[in-house]
Amino acid sequence: MNIHRFKVSLALLTFLGFGYLVYDYASQGDDSLQGLSGYVRIDGKPLAKGMVRFISVDATHPWAFGGYVKDGRYEVPAEYGLAPARYHVEFSSIRNDDVNKMIAARGRGEEIELKEEVPARYNLNSEVQIDLTSGSVLEADFDLR
Repeated sequence: MNIHRFKVSLALLTFLGFGYLVYDYASQGDDSLQGLSGYVRIDGKPLAKGMVRFISVDATHPWAFGGYVKDGRYEVPAEYGLAPARYHVEFSSIRNDDVNKMIAARGRGEEIELKEEVPARYNLNSEVQIDLTSGSVLEADFDLR
């Protein structure tokens, strides 16, 4: 009986500890997180659906956040926001739900091809950057040509 109680207590403390670490890491003790929204266009046309990712180029603040694009509009809510820093920005027309559909189809023996509509120079090889160090940028539009 005491071993069972010990295991339950240890599991509970472990989960509480992990929960605190996740909360502490996400908040970083910094109240200056801000939301960001705007539009993504390719050759002047709104990106129908996709993702935009912001990856910090500052080694002391390894932040990485993103948002979904729908009808050209994206939003990174303040609660998942970006700290003031410089960010490398990547774009993709393939969303997580598209990948999940492809995996499910493969499980059924079907093949679904995912087509990237965003040019490669704006994906992982993107050279697009944004400077949010001022803390005052709340909207940013991207016109990828």
